[in-house]
Amino acid sequence: MSEYFDQILTQAKQASFDMAKLSAKDRSKILMNISGFLVARKQEILQANQIDIDRAKQNNLSAPMVNRLILTDIKIDQLAQDVEKIAQMADPLNQELEKWSNPTNGLQFSKVSVPIGVIGIIYESRPNVTIDAASLCLRSGNVSILRGGSECIETNKKLYECIQEALKDLQLNPYLVCFVEQTDRAYVQELLQAEGKVDVIIPRGGKSLIQTITDNSRVPTIKHLEGICHTIWDEGYPKEQAQSIIHNAKLRRPEICGATETLLIHSSHSAEDIAYVLDDLKSQGCEIIGCEKLAQLYSIDRPAVEEDWSTEYLDKKISVKIVDNIEESVDHVNQYASGHTESCLTNNSQSIQYFFQNCKSAILMHNASTQFADGGEFGFGAEIGISTDKLHVRGPVGAKHLTTFKYQVTGNHTTRP
Repeated sequence: MSEYFDQILTQAKQASFDMAKLSAKDRSKILMNISGFLVARKQEILQANQIDIDRAKQNNLSAPMVNRLILTDIKIDQLAQDVEKIAQMADPLNQELEKWSNPTNGLQFSKVSVPIGVIGIIYESRPNVTIDAASLCLRSGNVSILRGGSECIETNKKLYECIQEALKDLQLNPYLVCFVEQTDRAYVQELLQAEGKVDVIIPRGGKSLIQTITDNSRVPTIKHLEGICHTIWDEGYPKEQAQSIIHNAKLRRPEICGATETLLIHSSHSAEDIAYVLDDLKSQGCEIIGCEKLAQLYSIDRPAVEEDWSTEYLDKKISVKIVDNIEESVDHVNQYASGHTESCLTNNSQSIQYFFQNCKSAILMHNASTQFADGGEFGFGAEIGISTDKLHVRGPVGAKHLTTFKYQVTGNHTTRP
């Protein structure tokens, strides 16, 4: 391991002991300070962000990746407000999760929430993750090691400076939040091999990044591989409401993991109603990729092939299939979905009950856009990511999910026979 990275790991481990000494109020003060420095240094952040955007365009990065890079005056204000909300959240630590006693020997048992420890976050493009991840880790008493992508290094450096100023202002250990400034990918590998020094790794980025981390990490991960999200337009659901939700689910921000990639339309809907919904998408430049049945009812842009049903477009493209019932819809979702977020548009109580009971994904929406798959919308203040794993945490990962627990056992001079 390199001397540079070994120092980060050593300092992070020591910082975790210092973090444990901080009260909930202390950690809230750090967060409020970060929020203030974000606003105060807004222009510097925007200037650095423009450097990253210009370089990304010169390097011919994809449009979705460039879009995820962009910060604006409004976005920075929102980021600062989100940090304030996290500061005001209830402390997730030292909460008594369960309590019981053993009547035979009188032992008193408590299950209490505690930090995970040191969390590594590896991410691409999204500079807001620097602040979101650091803030959620601080709220939950965890030390974070942030490793952003080279495409947003200038922005991330400025954001990290805000964090460092917030810590310095309170005369706290600067390694409560660590940042890997070196963009060499070798340091990603070193982070992945830091078993025993890093407790969990959370990747945020494209499928190839997350797959690489999953395949190579000796440290446990919390992740989602991709967001192949579905919207089901069930029988009898009004076209006007369907159009509004489907438009939002696909086009509000097509580049995010909660965007709908496949639309499943019940065969009872007329060609006119289908056109009403799909024409709206087309008018905004969305490519309609349809099954054979849809092609008989509507002028699609190209026929769907098998690969389309398992593709995360992250763009103005949508796969559309005609289905005969809710059972067929759910079967399709369970076969092709990535386990992220699905939505069912229906006023039929039996349909929604079937959807909720049989669909296997982490987040299931009823008559709402898939783009509500977000920690802020769930009331978590923000999120460090979306998990499609089935162990530890599923769905949006907020501060309270970045905890584990320990057992506190109290006796009265008790010995075991």
